[in-house]
Amino acid sequence: MLPGTRTELPLVVTDETVRALIDDQFPHLADVELGRRYTLEDHFAIRIGDHHGALFPRLAEDDALFERVTDVLAPHLDTWGFPVSAPIELGLPGRGFPYHWALVDWVSASTAAFVPLHSASARDLGAALREVHALAPAGAPDNPRTAPPLTTLVEQWERLLVFASLRGAPENRVLDVEAADAVFRTGVATRVDVPPTWTHGRLEPRSIQSDRGRFAGLLIWHNFGAGDPAADLGGAATVVPLDMRDELYAGYGDVSAATAWRAQSYQLLAAVQHIELDDPFLARMAWERLIELGLAHEA
Repeated sequence: MLPGTRTELPLVVTDETVRALIDDQFPHLADVELGRRYTLEDHFAIRIGDHHGALFPRLAEDDALFERVTDVLAPHLDTWGFPVSAPIELGLPGRGFPYHWALVDWVSASTAAFVPLHSASARDLGAALREVHALAPAGAPDNPRTAPPLTTLVEQWERLLVFASLRGAPENRVLDVEAADAVFRTGVATRVDVPPTWTHGRLEPRSIQSDRGRFAGLLIWHNFGAGDPAADLGGAATVVPLDMRDELYAGYGDVSAATAWRAQSYQLLAAVQHIELDDPFLARMAWERLIELGLAHEA
């Protein structure tokens, strides 16, 4: 389920519970200081010393994803040449915390939400996505964010488009609702012309790492599974300005016209999702992309 469709209240977990879970299940980290906590709408991450971190789901529906991700991701890690803050051990429910969670390798860098990527990094991001998008074998678990076809997301798109239009764009601009809707529906009507690949499923400014503008890796892997690679490309396009799109695709390799159209629809959906979340960094990037596409005009 995507942001904006949640019905349950996200779980709040104390630092004392986090400390107890780590000490119980990973005693080699019992004396390692806990660092900053990063809270998102569906999970939170906490740093453990210099080299580790832990990710905890805040919603029951994500429990199964956290339970499977370490095993599903493990065979891929040695094949990738880019930095990955990867789940390396499965954490179990306990101490009153009801869900599975993940111990991760910690990659020290900012995210593109705070430090935008330089133009030279778009090619590196594209190359990393190409590595991720290996052909998924029959029976691979679905990625819940990239496997459902765009046709199943139309209702959500319509609701979020209305929300974004009422919220209003910055700099005295107005969202061109009809034009945005037409672009989105073009992608919806475009056939899926590629087989399912492995996909990240959470490409956005908070999951793409930036080291002073250089691409520094990918975070937040619990959705990893088979799906339409266009969804990841659309997510990457929320971070990469339009004038860097050619570099993104150059790093990625061949992108068919049909895939590019679907990616555009996923980008628009991500933009209105970010506007609804009302995070100032996400909203700023979302409106920047909509303005670049000519979909937000001066009033």
